Amino acid sequence: MAGFELGTFSIGSLIGLALGAFLGHSLAIRRSKSLTKHNAAIEFKKVFVPALDKFENDENQFQTVLESFDCHYKAAIEFSVYLSGKELQSFKVSLSNYKQWQSTMYGRSTEEIFYNTDDPEYLKAQSINPTSLIKELLRFTNT
Repeated sequence: MAGFELGTFSIGSLIGLALGAFLGHSLAIRRSKSLTKHNAAIEFKKVFVPALDKFENDENQFQTVLESFDCHYKAAIEFSVYLSGKELQSFKVSLSNYKQWQSTMYGRSTEEIFYNTDDPEYLKAQSINPTSLIKELLRFTNT
């Protein structure tokens, strides 16, 4: 009896079968995760693209941001679940920048709007284009 043989079945065949099953399963799991992230990225883009279109068509920026910021923030939080590591940290920084810009530009009281126009934070936020902030968030959807 050479090794363990039963007909044409051998230990090598058993190891090959186990290795093939493990590798196939690992690749299927990886593909499934990738597909899930891809679908989440598509949904994320669907929320942001209408606002970008309005910005590019010179529609009222103030009204566009007021109408869509809550949806944008919610979609960003939902999409962040699919990110990890450095990518997640960078995404959080970009989202924080967008939220900070929105609160600086549109979270001001009437008195601040009329009397506090020399605030350096407000002047800095005024010079930022919202399109660039949104495109920075959308950069993470390239899957």
